[in-house]
Amino acid sequence: MEELTAKRRTPPLRDFAPVRCALAALALLTALGIQLLRGSDGAMLWIYSHISRPYHRFMGRLCSHVSFSVAEAFYAVLILGTLAFLAFSVYRLVRHGGRLLRLWRTLLTLGMLAAMFWAGLCLFWTPYYYAPGFSEQSGVDDGPVEVSELETVTRYFAALANEYAEEVPRGADGSWDYSREDIIGRASSVFDAAAEVFPCLEGEDLEPKGIYFSRIMSYLDFTGFFFPFTGEANLNMDSPVFLLPSTTQHEIAHQRGVAAEQECNFVAIFSCLISEYADFRYAGAALGYIYLGNALYGADYEAWEPIYYSLSDTVRADFNINNSYWAQFEDSVVQEASNSVYDSFLKSNGQELGRQSYGKCVDLLVHYYLAEAVEALG
Repeated sequence: MEELTAKRRTPPLRDFAPVRCALAALALLTALGIQLLRGSDGAMLWIYSHISRPYHRFMGRLCSHVSFSVAEAFYAVLILGTLAFLAFSVYRLVRHGGRLLRLWRTLLTLGMLAAMFWAGLCLFWTPYYYAPGFSEQSGVDDGPVEVSELETVTRYFAALANEYAEEVPRGADGSWDYSREDIIGRASSVFDAAAEVFPCLEGEDLEPKGIYFSRIMSYLDFTGFFFPFTGEANLNMDSPVFLLPSTTQHEIAHQRGVAAEQECNFVAIFSCLISEYADFRYAGAALGYIYLGNALYGADYEAWEPIYYSLSDTVRADFNINNSYWAQFEDSVVQEASNSVYDSFLKSNGQELGRQSYGKCVDLLVHYYLAEAVEALG
């Protein structure tokens, strides 16, 4: 009798959730394996060419058949499902026995989900940073530049912003006479023109997706994001519209295989500037000026000041609207946490400057547009 009682008190193996243990272990091994393989360019290039890129092409095409962002739906299900699971787990812990075993299964499930998410990022995104970059494939120089060169190109982009701002149709109050949906609808065709110049950007035309709960993205300090699990380019639909055209091009660049943020910014600016559409040309010139102007401000304030005040009232009004919008989210706990996590993520993938790498597009812009700027400015 005592022997039978002892056997009954011994939890069966299934109570320890062996399937979840195996999935968590497999995910951790996958993530660890990718991290270890980062020292081998050949191995990472193979994963990029045979797993990551084919997966994104397939998923991007698959998700393009629905109008909503599958990435947003994924996050909604993940967050709501996790909260419901936690609530149910706490209820069972309080109302039923076997608390240690139930606590173990709860923690194991959460750990398994986190491990699988991390493994997915490692497998489907990390290899991008070890494949040949846009600069290498296109031949656009990304080396250091002189302050005098930076000043010349900044002055040129200020002039472009002034010119293109007046070409954008506006309402009586100065607001843009474009819908966000219209901008998104033209985004892929705009990018195709850039791909004709730089064949390394070629790919299937896939329309970016607007995020329904875009205000959350603003709190997290994101204007857009590429989601490696669904292959979608996603856009913040709440932020000021005048930079939305360049944001579409940045996220499509990620979708076409460009990983480095500075290279995506250059591609976005370039594709906008050669566009036939005034709103895209203006967004490209404005975004280029923002990065160039910020760099010149830090390098030579006296050179920066007259260029800034050469901007038209229209351009500065758009900048003020944009700055006012983002100012309401500055220094919040949510934004600081988001920036810290994303900064660490970028650095873990070889982008040593972290979030500051976005501004490194200045070197690419100066090298590419210097001769054009000198000729235009006389």
